This record gives sequence, structure tokens and C-alpha cells, in this order.
Amino acid sequence: MVEQNKVEWSQASFRAFISYSHSDARLVRRLHSQLETYRLPKGLGEIASQNSHPRDLGRIFRDREYLAVAQDLSTTVKSALERTEVLVVVCSPQAKASQWVEREIEYFRSFYPDRPILAALVEGEPADAFPPALLEDGVEPLAADLRKEGDGWKLGFLKLVAGIVDVPLDALIQRDSQRKTTRVMAVTGAVGVFALCMMAMAVVAFQARNEAQFQQAEAENVVGYLVGELRTELKGVGRLDVMRRANERALAYYKAQEDLKGLSPESLSQRATVLHAIGEDELHLEGGDRTKAGEILAEAFRGTEAGLSADPENPDRIFEHAQSNYWVGYHAYAADDLDRTQAMWSSYRDLTARLYQADSSKAEWVSEAAYGEGNLCTLEVLRDGDMKSAQTQCRSALDLFLEASSLKPEDPKHLVDIANRYAWLAETHAGLGELTEERTARLEGEKHAEMLLERDPENRDWQDLWLASQIALAEDEIDVGDTRAADKRLARAQSVAEELVQRDPENAAWKLKLEMIAKLRG
Repeated sequence: MVEQNKVEWSQASFRAFISYSHSDARLVRRLHSQLETYRLPKGLGEIASQNSHPRDLGRIFRDREYLAVAQDLSTTVKSALERTEVLVVVCSPQAKASQWVEREIEYFRSFYPDRPILAALVEGEPADAFPPALLEDGVEPLAADLRKEGDGWKLGFLKLVAGIVDVPLDALIQRDSQRKTTRVMAVTGAVGVFALCMMAMAVVAFQARNEAQFQQAEAENVVGYLVGELRTELKGVGRLDVMRRANERALAYYKAQEDLKGLSPESLSQRATVLHAIGEDELHLEGGDRTKAGEILAEAFRGTEAGLSADPENPDRIFEHAQSNYWVGYHAYAADDLDRTQAMWSSYRDLTARLYQADSSKAEWVSEAAYGEGNLCTLEVLRDGDMKSAQTQCRSALDLFLEASSLKPEDPKHLVDIANRYAWLAETHAGLGELTEERTARLEGEKHAEMLLERDPENRDWQDLWLASQIALAEDEIDVGDTRAADKRLARAQSVAEELVQRDPENAAWKLKLEMIAKLRG
């Protein structure tokens, strides 16, 4: 029986399925990314997996990750759960109140009563955070406590990995630590060399006034490298302590520049870019400090505010301060302070509107204005707020993306933005019970996905986007009883999906779409 289960599990499309409340979406995005990119230390991967890449955990299902265009979650979720080895439940008060998390647990347990269900506690105490379905036997499950006051992110993450691949936690911790120590040693030298160069140049820049401008430029070049190319390299290490060493050097350089009036516009611009990057690291990377991220982003805000105050009509200064408003709002969103998020993203929207007014012939500025409206639409939909207001913002964002596309028709990114914005618009129509308008929006999204394929029929990302639109439309047609139209649409989609799976048999997302199509046709 054990051997039979192993064979059955090895055929699953997903190693794990993450069940969560969308109030925790930002944190889950981080968890999902780290799980999918984590590689088991040598010696453990070979005993934990039967696939061709034994040190990889494999595909991890997160619904927003695999649904480029909005569609019926129930069909997708059930199909994914049926092809999943382990269910990971991200536990918080919001998750406990979520009917969808409860249903996902119940469905997985009914389908696979013997497969593992792991709890990842991210907020609140167990009594306040565990969904009732987790406690159906009256026994509190063992949980990886990702809270700072619990196991912490690092240990909690390794507990999850150990549970997913069924290896001893102690062995995983020991070998993971050994591996990371080796990697850190390989890059620490580079950090030290460039940090010393940067600090030396900073001293010269502030002491040798006759060469200050030149030396400051050189110092800023090194700072740019520390949080630019070197930052990219350090991300691959997976240790924030090394990343912080470079970040701290950059912060020390800027800390000496309390008088922002003496900085050139170029220096203010780079300063803001660097601080935004460091703030993003603290929000997203392992061991990040959310409080510190808020302080850094607030300091970036102070700088871009000063730059804009000194030159209020300069579009570059407007853009930079708009980014500060976005990131401060993003920090508030991560802290679940949605009122502050609303305020900051409203300011972001207002600033991007000024960019549009300054030069509506520049596609980049028009796109920024579209993102400004689109962020507010998305936030309102995710909050289950005022759908009429969200719809107005979605329409405004859509109109601006269409305008940006007309200004720069050679840029396919605009078509991707348009297709996705139609999907969000369809969500607002669905929320208001406007089924005809919802259908129209989905058809427009399909049209723009097809326009992308006309440009490059072999682009797999665009084929995937198009497939998602076909599944969503077919589900709508089935719901209204038009099975003939649905089957015609699905037959074409099945041909594309089969070709994609043939090209890359390891791509679980494409296999899942093919299975969904077959199930809908059946």
C-alpha cells in the first residue's frame, strides 16, 4: 500500500497546494516563490524525490500564480487538489474566516484522507487562526510557526520543506546551514572589497571639496553596483545577512547626506532608487524586517518629496515621488493597513495623473497613469468593496492602457496589460451581477490575447494567457447551456494545450489546463 501511494504521488502535477486567504496574498507570494526555487541540500534530495530533478521541490500551486486571466476558481481548485501531494494551509484569523480555505481542506481530505496537511501559522494564535476543518478530529495539528515570536521565517520555512518532502528536520537544518555558509563565503569577499572602495570614495567625496563632484559620482557608481548587479547575485544566495551587509554600506553612505538640498537631481534620483530597492528587500527576502523597511521607504519618500519640492514640474521628480508613494502604500498593504494603502495609492494615482497631463504622448507616462487607476481597482475588488467605484477605476485604467498601446503599438506589454485589465473589469461586472457585461469583458480579453498570438504564435506565455481566456469563456458558455459553442472553443484550446504539453512534458500548469479542458469537454 505504501509503494502504491508513492507511485501515485509521483504522478501528481503539484508537490504542494497552498490554501490561504487572499488577505495574506503578499506573504503567500513570498512563500510560494521560495518553495518553488528552493533546492534541497545534496544527499537529501535523492531520498526525497522520484523526479528527474530530485533536489527541486517541484511545482507549488497558488491560484493567482496559475490564473493569468480570471476564471471559475472552483473548477481550477478542485482539479489542482486532485493532482496534489501535500496541502499547505496558511493559517491566520483571515484564513479561519475564509469559506474557501475551509472548502479546500475538506475537499482535499475527502479526496485523499491519508495525504499530509501541513499548517503554516503566520498571524494570531492557533485558536484564532486554524480553520475548523483542520481540527475536525479535535487534535491541533503540528504547525510551522512562521511568526517572529514563534519559529521565525527561516526555521518555519525549513519545517514546511521537511514536511513536504518527508525528510528529518534536523538533517535538513544542518545541511542547509552548511550549504549556505559555503555560498556566503564565496560572495562575502566581493561585498567587502566593494564596500571598502565605496566607503573610501565617500570619505574623499566629503573631504576633498575641490574634487567632490567627481568623487561623489564615483562613490555613487559603487553604491549603484552594490544594490544593482551585486544585489542580483546575492539574491541567488538566499541569505539576507549578506545582502544586508551591502545594503548597510549603501545606507551608511546616504545617512551622511542629511542635507538633501546639497544633492544634485541625479544624486537624489539614484538615492531614491537605491532606498526603494533596499526597502523591497526588507519586505520580501528571508529574514526581512518590516519595521526597517518602513523606515527606509519613509526616508526614500523624504528624498523624493524634497526633489519634487525643488522642481515641482519636472516629470522625472514626479515619477520618483510616485514610486515612493507606491512603495509606502505597498508596505502598508503588507501590514494589512488597507486604509493607509488606499491613501498612498490614491496619491500615487494623482501623481501619475500629473505625468499624463505633463506629456500624454509618452507611452510610459500613460501606462503609469493606468497602473495608478488599476491599483485602486484591484484593491477595491480584493477588499470586496464598492464594486461601482472599482468598475469606474478599472474602466479608466483600461482606457489608459488602450491609449498607451496606440502610442507604442510595437510594445506587446500593453496588450498583456489590456487583457488582464479586462479580466479585472469582468470581476467587477460579476460582483454587480452584470453577467452580459462580464461576458463582453472576457471576450475583449480573449481578443487581445489572440492579438498577441498573431504577433508571435510560438510565444508560450501568450499561448498560456490565451488558454486561460478560453477556459473562462467556455465555463461561462456551459453555465448558460451553450454546450455546442463551449465544445467548439475547447476543441481548439485542447489542440494548443496538447502541443504545449508535448513541447514541455514537465510543465504542470499546462498539464492542468489540458486536464481542465478534457474535464469540461467530458
